[in-house]
Formats: sequence, C-alpha cells, structure tokens
Amino acid sequence: MKKWLLMLLAVLLLMPALNAPAEMLRGYEKGQGYQYVLLGEYPYEKDGTEAPVLWRILDVDDGKALLLTEYIIDTQQAIFETDQKVIENRTYRRLNHYEESDLCPWLDTEMVDRLFDGDQIIRALIKENGSRVFILTSEQFLTTDYGFSANMWNEQKSRQAVGTPYCIKQRNLYVDRSINKSPYWAATIKDPDDYKLQLIGYNGHLSWGAYTRVNVGLRLSVRLDLSQLEITGGSGTKDHPFTLSYVGTPATPVPTVVPTRVPATELPVKATPAAATQAPEEKATEMPAQAGIPAVQPGTPVITLVQIVTQRPADNAPAAAVATPAPAATKAPAAAEIPAATLEPTQAPSPVPTEEPRAESGAITLSFVGDCSIGDSEQYTQSTNSYHNTIDAQGYGWPFSLVKDYLTQDDLTIANLEVVFTKRTKHADKMYNLIADPDHVQVLIDGSVEMVNTVNNHCMDFMQAGYEDSIACLDQAGIARFGTVYPGKPHGFDDLGIQDVGDIRIGFIGFTYPQDSDQKRIASRIKTLKENEGCDLVIVSLHWGRETHMTPESWQIAYAKEVIKAGADAIWGHHPHVIQPIQFYQGKPIMYSTGNFTFGTMSKVDPSTGIFQLTYEKVDGKVELKQMQVIPCKTQGSPDYRPYEVTDPAERREIFDKLTFNKDYKNCQNPPASFLETGIIQFENGQMLP
Repeated sequence: MKKWLLMLLAVLLLMPALNAPAEMLRGYEKGQGYQYVLLGEYPYEKDGTEAPVLWRILDVDDGKALLLTEYIIDTQQAIFETDQKVIENRTYRRLNHYEESDLCPWLDTEMVDRLFDGDQIIRALIKENGSRVFILTSEQFLTTDYGFSANMWNEQKSRQAVGTPYCIKQRNLYVDRSINKSPYWAATIKDPDDYKLQLIGYNGHLSWGAYTRVNVGLRLSVRLDLSQLEITGGSGTKDHPFTLSYVGTPATPVPTVVPTRVPATELPVKATPAAATQAPEEKATEMPAQAGIPAVQPGTPVITLVQIVTQRPADNAPAAAVATPAPAATKAPAAAEIPAATLEPTQAPSPVPTEEPRAESGAITLSFVGDCSIGDSEQYTQSTNSYHNTIDAQGYGWPFSLVKDYLTQDDLTIANLEVVFTKRTKHADKMYNLIADPDHVQVLIDGSVEMVNTVNNHCMDFMQAGYEDSIACLDQAGIARFGTVYPGKPHGFDDLGIQDVGDIRIGFIGFTYPQDSDQKRIASRIKTLKENEGCDLVIVSLHWGRETHMTPESWQIAYAKEVIKAGADAIWGHHPHVIQPIQFYQGKPIMYSTGNFTFGTMSKVDPSTGIFQLTYEKVDGKVELKQMQVIPCKTQGSPDYRPYEVTDPAERREIFDKLTFNKDYKNCQNPPASFLETGIIQFENGQMLP
C-alpha cells in the first residue's frame, strides 16, 4: 500500500509540470515542424457559424509564445476609406507604418472582442505591433526560425495560405481557383513614399499593392504570456491541437487594515453658481445611493453644456469601437516597503510657485493638464498601494496638493479625465478597465480642476451605463465637461462645453482617435460654437497619437493644420502618456500631448509633464493670445501619484527641450529659443515675439 501511495504522490507532483505550457510548447523546429493550438472562436462556415480558431506556434521564448492563424480568417482594409474620389485622387492620409493605420485599433477592439468574447485568456495577450491581435511584419515572414523562406520572391510554399469558408463567402476574399489559394493577405505598410501595403500573394511571395484595395485578407498573430496559462487538452498536433485555459497570476494581497473612507456627509462641497447646469433628475436617481457625490454651491464660472445628441441606450450597449488597452500597470511595492513618511518626491518640490511674469490685468489664463486617472484598473483597486488606498489614507486633496497654487491662481483648469466614476462591475473585456469610486470627484474639486474632457479610450470601460454614471457624477458635483463619442449614432453623446470666463466666451470640443471623416464633424461643431453660441474661442481636445512616443506622427501634424483652418483657436492633445513638442500654426498653439499628470495603474513612462497655460485678452472686441507658459512638472506613480513642479534649472530646460521640435515644419512655428530658458512664449498682435 505504501508503494502505491508513493507512486500516486509522484504522479500528483508531476501534474503541474505536465500542464505548464512554457515547458511543453515549442516553436518551429526543422524536421519536426509546428505545434498547434486552439484559441478563441471566430466565424468559420459559409453561413457564419463559429468554430475554435487553429493557430500554429511560430516561436516560444522566455515564457512567451508567438502564434499565427493557420487560415486567413477575415478581410479588411488598412484605411477604411469609402469615398472613391478620395481613393482616385490619392488624398487620404499617408501612413508611416502599420500602427498608424485604422486597421490597428480595429484589430485591438472589434477583432479582439469577437475572437475572445468573454474568455479570460484575453488577459494573457501581450501587445505587439500596436495591438493585442496583430499582423506579422515583412521581416517576421522572412524568418527561417519561424519556418518561413528567407526568399521574398517566387513560389514560397511556407507562406501560402487558404481562407476559411466564411472569409471567402461572406467577406469576399479572392481565391485563385486553379490552386485553391488565397492571394494578398496583409504583411506591412510601406514607408510614406508611396501608398502601398506589403502583401503576401497566393504563391507565398511578398509584393506591394494599394492599401485601400478592398478585401485584403487577414492572417493574424498573437503573443501569449505562458505563465498565465495551462494546457487543458490536446497533444499539439494539427489534428489534436493543444487547448489552453487562463489561470492568471497570484493576486496582490489585500492589506489587513483598510483605511476608512470619509463619509459622504463629511466631504467639503464644491462652490458653483445656482445657474449651473444640473444633471437631469432621472440621471441623478440612477447613481448608486452610496456614491458620496458632493453637493453644489455657488462660486465657480458659469457652465453651459450644449447637448446635440441626448439618446441613452441600455446597459448592454456596445463599448466604443475606438477603445484600446491601457498602459501596463506599474508593479506596486509591498506595503512594508512604504512607510507613510516616504510619500514624498525624491527631490522635494517647492510648494510655492516660482515667480513668473504674468499677463496684464484683464487677461484670462487657462491651464491644461494631461491624463488624470484618479482611480485604478478594477483588478487593483484593493491593492496595498492603489490610488484608492492612497486617497483613503491621505485625503482628497492629496493628488494635486503640490501644484494646487498654480491651479487656483488661474481662471480655468481643464484636465483629461481618463477614468470612470461608477460602482458598476460589468466592464469591457479588456486588460485594464479604469474605475474610481464616485466620491473621487472631490479630488477634482479640491485640486481646483473646473472642467474635464470625458471622451477617451477608457470612457466606455464600464459600458454605456458607466459613462452615464460618470457624467451624472460630474454634473452633480458642478464640474463642467465636454466630449463626443459615437458621433451621429442614436446612442451617441455630443456634448460641447461652453465657459464664460470674464468677458470671454470659450467653447470646447472633444474627439477620440480622430479620423479623416471627423474633420467635417469638428468643423461643423466649431461653426456651431462660434456662430450660434457666440464663442470667442474654441479649444479642440484630441485624444490621439502613439502611446509612449515622444513626437507626434506626420498625419497628426497635417490633421492639426486642418482643424486650425476650420476655426479652432488651440488644439489640446493627450493619450501618449508622455509629453510631445508644441507647435504653432497660423499663430494658434498645438499641444500634441500634455502627458500624464496624476495616473493610477500607471506604466513606467517618462515622468515629464507640465501645466500648460494659455493667456488671452480681449482687445478692441477681438480676443488675442498674449502668452503661453509651461510650468514644468514631473508626475509620480504608486504610491504617491502627485505631480510636482521641477525647480532645478537643468531639469526644467530638459523638459522644455522635449517640448520643442528639433526641425522646422512647413508654415509652422516652433517656440523661440528663449522658451528653453523661461518656458514662456509671448505674442503681440497675433505675432510670436522672439
């Protein structure tokens, strides 16, 4: 009996090893070929019936596996351009690389959602080439280590492929009937010298074709973190592929003692005028009773909200098609490593603003700050060093405490709100869903943030109902807001903000991932604000650009010019989580990215940020830009989260240098040389002074 027990124990001890994908899965090996995996589901049969998707394993390295679909599973265009005249005139925007195409966010939203609908295995996907589901590059398709030929031309069987019956029948993928192969599935977008997409032909060779052609096939790839998966079946052959399940990673321990949140009745209240626009009564009743939203009292500028589209769909409405995943979370240190006394910047900032020249009296100053996620991704809300626990311990005034003097001295502070104020639990099927307890709206009030852009790639993290909770929360707290999502659709929101500051009326427009088709929408809204609402200025907020890249892309520069031509007086950008250079076109400022300001679940990105201030004055009935000033700051991640002013001259100059292009662009102006020393740009009669 003892012998049998020992044998049984040995088998049990071996079982975890047998289920460890990193040890059993391998990439391509000459003489042995590929292993195969079933992963996700997608339409397969001619009638659209779904089936598990078959993937071949190209490579396993450092606990990560690169997979490629065995078949071409769908078709799509790199740019979703439908205007034939635009195509014929070749006037659509140029692309530098695949990540700039509309295909990239489409794959990372609609394709990901459909492939892995409700499957937790989505959490093991690693972002590559701009999305969690991606297209291999030309170089990867020429890699012999993956089992491909290194020869670009002639007949290359290693790269040949066929389409699924659904892809051929429903998506009109072309098939060469003589060989039953499907030509032209996407590889890489060429450099902007020409409008071309690198394609793989039916015989497996690489060639070039116009990237607006319809029905380019998609043979897709994913990269998996094998440490989060286990093998649940199969032998890895094509006939009996492996099946995998998500086991996740060990959860961050919840602290034994969680600080008590201040009761809603003890919150300080936000001052706002009785004339301020309030949320509709039915919205307020939809908020959870325990939300802890502060009441509204007199004191802030008059808020006007122009609502063009007011339809509100049910909770199960689809999430925004433009959504992309949040940056990877910064690993929080253990609780024992963070005594309360350590919650200070390494170099203590000056709590008093440095003396800077101010514009003459009668002028107004607007302050813009970047991405503010005053909460956490939902899986980290109870982590020891989460934003929620920091607020519990330090109070609502903590996040903006080191820069508040600047924000209280201006006339209006505007932030990009990249979090959802809600108590709901139903969320989008994505890696990071950013949420904050509704009482975190008090952080904005205590920080003297009077207005927010609500539309970005995280605004629908908790579905349509969560977004409605957020706007109701902001309205009840007296925080002005604006932003357009689902433009032109019955369930869309089209909120244009208006602020009367002194005798200057300012309009605000917000768009996420602006497409070429949005230029007309933006232009029409500028016209509405200026001609119908009497706005002297219109600020256009654009959530755009490549994450963590320190410079904007070429299409953004061209796009910004068109928005300025349409009548915008300033462009305020965000989303890359880092700052990008400032530029002026027709005397109007373009802030391509204002970086992170205070951000929970923050990735390890360049901490440089700032408070971007525009000062305007009405002269003879016309509003003129008099000054732009950047107060250089650095942001902090877990567990502090507070941005602080940079006072060291060398560090200040380093930030100003990041805000300056190192080359000139046609018809555009860079900040003058003096900006590198002062952070200030002055104007007279619409002209930049040296």
